[in-house]
Amino acid sequence: MVILLTISCKGEQKIATYEDLYKEQTITILVAPVQDNTKRPPVKTTQDQVLNDELTLAAHYLRQSCGAPLVSRGYYVIPTLASDIILAQKPCTYRQLSLDNIQYLSADYGIDAVLLVAIHKWEKPEVNEVVSYVEYTLRSTKSGLELMHCWIRGDKMQPVNEKGEPIELATDNEFISRTQIESRLAHRCILLEQMSDFALRNVPTASSRWMYQKDSKYIANPAFYGFVINPDGSIERTEYNEDAFGNECFTTD
Repeated sequence: MVILLTISCKGEQKIATYEDLYKEQTITILVAPVQDNTKRPPVKTTQDQVLNDELTLAAHYLRQSCGAPLVSRGYYVIPTLASDIILAQKPCTYRQLSLDNIQYLSADYGIDAVLLVAIHKWEKPEVNEVVSYVEYTLRSTKSGLELMHCWIRGDKMQPVNEKGEPIELATDNEFISRTQIESRLAHRCILLEQMSDFALRNVPTASSRWMYQKDSKYIANPAFYGFVINPDGSIERTEYNEDAFGNECFTTD
């Protein structure tokens, strides 16, 4: 059984957790294309194709969702189109961006760090729930060090009526109306957006802001945690056991 430990005030402080981020005074970030490790079912029916397209669009939306929380912390985020043009000059894989020397991004383009995001798994869909496992890594282009690294299990649950049919929340309907995204895909996108917001708004304020290093007394996120959007729209955040997270995330259904 998965053991969830409520985050307490005894966690590490940001200045300790993000020591290298403070030292490097990161300002400009490039968000790389999402590494989508989700297994796709073989296309035998129209529903299979719909699901595959849905997962692909969700991965694209995840990349888009990473910009706003970083900008809110004072970072400059390279626009997606510009990022694609820059990366096309010297094509490299997600693994290469994670492990190889990427100092050229700093020397040639003034980029301080690359945000790498990977969707490792979507659990089999339920009528009123979507569950995803996502990894966020912020890597320095100068030193190659990981400035931030966290793993999140995201879970979004909907209320249902007496017939067991999903009921859309007002916030869900607003998102669907604004984006014109189909309901099932919208729930995946809402979950991913909220996960990104929680993960990335916790990083220290950029050195361009006057409050730089003033937030070091606030508690940092744990490396592994669960993020749950309840049927009433409320949000729960809990620290996850690392072994349990790995077993769930990398075990084939």
